[in-house]
This record gives sequence, C-alpha cells and structure tokens, in this order.
Amino acid sequence: MASRKRSAIPQKRNADATRAKILQAALSEFSERGLPAASTDDIAKRCGVNKRMIYYYFGSKDGLYLAALESVYEDLVALEKAIEIEHLESPAAIEAMVNLKIDYYVANPHFISFLSMENFYKARHLRKSKKLDMFKSPLTDVIARILERGQRSGQFRHDVDPVDFYVSICGLCIMYFTNQHTLGVIFGRSMTRDANIQRHKRTVIDIVLSYLQTPEAERTQLPRRKMARYASLVS
Repeated sequence: MASRKRSAIPQKRNADATRAKILQAALSEFSERGLPAASTDDIAKRCGVNKRMIYYYFGSKDGLYLAALESVYEDLVALEKAIEIEHLESPAAIEAMVNLKIDYYVANPHFISFLSMENFYKARHLRKSKKLDMFKSPLTDVIARILERGQRSGQFRHDVDPVDFYVSICGLCIMYFTNQHTLGVIFGRSMTRDANIQRHKRTVIDIVLSYLQTPEAERTQLPRRKMARYASLVS
C-alpha cells in the first residue's frame, strides 16, 4: 500500500507539470494569434507534448482557452489577495493596489490580450467558468476593507461602492495598455517605456485618492502629497 502511494506521487507531479506546460503554451498561442487562429497542433509543438494530451486534460480547444483565461484571472486575484494592507494607511493601501495592477499588466501582456478577446466574445467563455465567485469575492473584499478603514479614520468619503470603485480603478489602469499602440502612434510616445509607466501610476493614484478624500482630508493631505512629490523629483 505504501509503495503504491509513493508511485502515485510522481505520476501526479508529472501530470501537473504536463498540464502546466500546455497551459503556458496556450497563453502564448492564444494571446499572439487569437482564439480562431490558434492551433492545438502549434500549442502541442510549443510545449513538446502529444496533441492528445491537450484533449485529455482540457477536453477541447475551447476548454483549453477557458482554462488559460481563468489562469490569468487567478494569478491577478492571488496577487491582490496577498497585498499586506493591514499595516498600511488606507491611502498607501490604495496606492499599493494600483501599483500592483499596473505592474501585473506590464509583466503579463497576455492578460490584456485575453481581456480584449473575451470582451469581443461578450464573455461567452467566462460565463461558463466555475470560478467566477473566486474571482469576484477577494477583489471586492480587499477594496471594502481598505475603504472601511479609510472611512473610520475620516480620510475617505462614505458614499463609495466597493464594486464601482474597483471597476473604476481597473478602467483607469488598463485603458493605457489596451490602447497603447493607437495612443503611442497618436502622441508619438513609447507607452511601455518605464518613465511613462511610472507617470501613469502616479496619475492614476492621484486621481483615485483625490476622489476618495473627504473635503477636510483633502485640505490636510494635499499639501503633504505635493511636498512628497517635489521631494521625489529633486532627490
């Protein structure tokens, strides 16, 4: 019995490794070519597995696409859940959230591709996901906790809905990346240059915090932020 258990462990590890390889190849294939043009043959070649293994683990090309789509959301949710906000002041926690989202978009351009694709399909595949609650709850929970602490301290206004606020942050952060090519051509700017990314972060953070602050907090916090910004520029 013990030897049978030991032999099952390597088999599971091999299966997990094979599944992960296929998923990684699928992320690249779908984000580069889109769903219709993506090929299971090419995905199999990318990761060096027999094509039959794709159907064994994921059932179909659409099944593999859904798994890849879920994985990009899972990665972002895991990062957002891991933010250690309890030791941060509420404005600093919001800043950490914005920085994390933008850093994730920079490091994972395939997320932008999948988001654009799935919106084109009107969330046809995402609707079939059994993980929707897992994606939704952590995001709104983290935001709600930050807002509640800011409201208790008198720094944040009280009429902010966590879901609406999170959607607004997403819009401010991601539009820069979904439109980076057209905006880059129009304004003659390298949108993914680090200096431009950092400026985008600061812009989003300032907009979001200005919206959240109560009039009294705005009067006390704004001079401090201006001085901090000036210090960062001259240092």
